[in-house]
Amino acid sequence: MKKLSTYLFLLLFSFQTPSQADDVRDFQIEGMSIGDSLLDYFSEEKITDSYLYYPYPDNEFYAVGFNYENSFEVYDIIEIYLKTDDKKYKIYSIDGSTTYKNNINDCYKKKDEIEKELSEIFKDTKKVDKGTTKHTIDKSGKSTTTTIYWKFDSGDFVGLECYDWSKELETTKNWYDHLRISVVKKELNDWLEH
Repeated sequence: MKKLSTYLFLLLFSFQTPSQADDVRDFQIEGMSIGDSLLDYFSEEKITDSYLYYPYPDNEFYAVGFNYENSFEVYDIIEIYLKTDDKKYKIYSIDGSTTYKNNINDCYKKKDEIEKELSEIFKDTKKVDKGTTKHTIDKSGKSTTTTIYWKFDSGDFVGLECYDWSKELETTKNWYDHLRISVVKKELNDWLEH
């Protein structure tokens, strides 16, 4: 398996396969892959206690989150999407985030380093650079997201982003600038976009 977790911050790949990637299931974040059962990593109680509320139009999927208290190797926070009523807890998306509190420039530097490596690995995969856009959750327009993603023929994708929150959101919500790597199944992405 390809291990994004080790690479992202140590800039080391521990791939056991050729450098060309063609399936998001080949990647791990903190040892977890798309399609795995989250029960292989956490107890059912821990999963249900980690529910994150997002006001979606329907409840086909939901998110759970785990923070640094779980002693992750690389990331501060892991967020995982699961399908409602799936007692096997199959993983549809994994996001790993590392905080850059009051240090967005270091986030951009790390994003640029990671982008170069991922572009080499995904050289035959469609790369989309969305640039920097205003984050829709911040009505002041002062928060931004800088996004690049690699979309596979299957519709699955790997995303790389820097979130630059406004000072107001950092103060009122305790949200911090961060780097996020995401591995997402098409089925989940289609649901999120509907």
